[in-house]
Amino acid sequence: MCSGRVDPLMVAEAFAAGSDGVFIGACKRGECHYSTGNLHAEARVELLKHVLEAAGLSPERVVLRMMSSAEGNKFVEFTTEFQRVITELGPLGQAEGMDRTTLAIKLSAIREALGGRKLRWVVGKVVEFKNNGNLYGERFTDHEIKRLLQEVGMDEVRIREIIERLKDKPKSVKQLSEEINAPSRVILRQMADLRRMGLADIASVDGRTPIWQLKVDARYE
Repeated sequence: MCSGRVDPLMVAEAFAAGSDGVFIGACKRGECHYSTGNLHAEARVELLKHVLEAAGLSPERVVLRMMSSAEGNKFVEFTTEFQRVITELGPLGQAEGMDRTTLAIKLSAIREALGGRKLRWVVGKVVEFKNNGNLYGERFTDHEIKRLLQEVGMDEVRIREIIERLKDKPKSVKQLSEEINAPSRVILRQMADLRRMGLADIASVDGRTPIWQLKVDARYE
């Protein structure tokens, strides 16, 4: 199977099923039978790393290595190194200091983010932006692409985790900030975004502190 067929959701599901790491092998640059399949895979892995990091998981748990079918020695080298890294990291969540409940919430947020329209659209445009440019013919550098994926990935994971945590019960920005380990100002901005989209609102006020809740049947695409 071409590495370009590897959907980020496949990797998320592998982690949810108990995998501690995911290794993806791809053709060398310029040698893909489908022209740009390996480049699309590379962009997706870059996004996956940022999404994992945003959720507090080690980005080293997913790697992509390029090699030809005749380079069995490289395959052995790459997989041996990958196994060493994963062994040193230990079970998923353990090295990151997460209990099982927290890990389950993080993995759910990751799956929802990667399956959402926003990240799928952005990562689907990476190769085009790098090779052909945007609507105005402006090409993106590797640094610009990395920054884009990092910022969008982080925002999406956080907002998905907010939604996951509000499913339990209404919470204040301070509570969400402590649970997600993100600055209150960032959480407040994202709560404002959810309110603007009609997905969340203030349930009550505890003293001077707003308590936020999800709206009934709220669905963030």
